[in-house]
Amino acid sequence: MAEKIIILLPFLNDEESLNRLLTEMGDTLKEFQEAAFSVLIVDDGSSDDFKIAAPTFFSVQVLHLQRNIGHQKAIAVGLAYIKENIPCGKVLVMDADGEDRPPDAASLLKESTGNPDKIIFAQRKSRQQTTHFKFFYRLYKFVFRLLTGKKIAFGNFMVLPRRSLEKIVYYSEIWNHLAGGILKAGLPYSAILTHRGKRYAGKSRMSFHSLLMHGLGAIAVFTEVIASRLLVFSLVLIGISLLAILALIGTKSFTDLAIPGWTSTVISAMLIILLQSFLLSLFTIFLYLSSQSQRKFIPAQHYKDYTGLAETIQ
Repeated sequence: MAEKIIILLPFLNDEESLNRLLTEMGDTLKEFQEAAFSVLIVDDGSSDDFKIAAPTFFSVQVLHLQRNIGHQKAIAVGLAYIKENIPCGKVLVMDADGEDRPPDAASLLKESTGNPDKIIFAQRKSRQQTTHFKFFYRLYKFVFRLLTGKKIAFGNFMVLPRRSLEKIVYYSEIWNHLAGGILKAGLPYSAILTHRGKRYAGKSRMSFHSLLMHGLGAIAVFTEVIASRLLVFSLVLIGISLLAILALIGTKSFTDLAIPGWTSTVISAMLIILLQSFLLSLFTIFLYLSSQSQRKFIPAQHYKDYTGLAETIQ
């Protein structure tokens, strides 16, 4: 029996790119004769009317969301919908604008055939973006590694086996960042090198502000780790400040060594660092406790809050 594979495409007001992608995917995936493909398009509250010219190679379903909730959340809703409503062996998650290339999608599926229990990510070997974007992307990866202790070099372009799908939709972290949520869940994965393609039509809607919030969403997945690291850092600063103050006071009080005139300035600076470190530790503790007390959005349980009509195109 042919393995059923769902292609999950988040979509927003980009009819031309979507139809071109479907055509190219139909041509590319014909080599997988032992697989049965269908497409789930998650319409993230599009304001424009659109028509889908789907190849006969696919069955296509469109899940309309009640409002625009953003790229990551639309994917999370789509995964939860698949888990509950569409039996399948794997899910191929990719963007519909052409930046995730159909040949790379085929490479992911081939790699997944040899590693059926692993999530297969597309790791970018090259990008089409400007130098400005590349600089901030490297900065984001550095800050992410510094704060979380983990390395992230991939995004949403992936093949997700059914077993991993059934687990990950119960992690609230994928509501903010899918790749970060998978790292947090500790699910087995591997990555292959791919090239980022050029957008088929129009301009990207990802502004600098959107990219910044996307990066912060990935970092926020690891709130516990960041809180513990900030707490340790603040305690180390407190310890250093106390030792420096006690050393200067002890030298002045119990020895005959000459103390420079700027010693009082140094002590004042150490007291300021000590106070700021203490406030940082308190802020970190309260921030963590506050995040733990809030109700978490579990995609598998709450995705219906955003779904509307689901229609089958063919």
